[in-house]
Amino acid sequence: MKKIIFKISVVFLIFSCELNTNNNVENDKDIYHDDELISMVYMTSNNKTKSEIDNFSEYYQNRMNDLEPDVLSWKFFNSSEGKIILLERYKDEAAIFNHINNVSEGNPMENDFVKFLDHFQVDSIQYFGKTSQNFKDTIESFGFPVSYKTLISGYSK
Repeated sequence: MKKIIFKISVVFLIFSCELNTNNNVENDKDIYHDDELISMVYMTSNNKTKSEIDNFSEYYQNRMNDLEPDVLSWKFFNSSEGKIILLERYKDEAAIFNHINNVSEGNPMENDFVKFLDHFQVDSIQYFGKTSQNFKDTIESFGFPVSYKTLISGYSK
């Protein structure tokens, strides 16, 4: 009887380990963002004090975090005097289109984006990753100088 219980326990343990291994593989696939788009937005302060820039940047990144779950990262960095770099990481193109929708007229971040443009002058934007022609047409319609860098190889998690 002890041998049977032991064998059943071993089989159960092996089966349990296989389930955990399979779940980890699936979970690992979920953490990779194969279609991630990164943007670097190069900006100049629009005659705002360091305190005004710092406070607004904190406010805006909190709004992004609250309203846009497919934004992977949103960070403001000081560069040279009066220059700011905004690093944005999006899960995919759909996440950027969602952001564009959110800042558009009548949507939740419309007024926030007006304040954004009051605080910052966008000098140029670089997008890193695979972008569709529809994406490029949409982004270029805003009139900011834009460049695109395609991925050779890499991963993001």
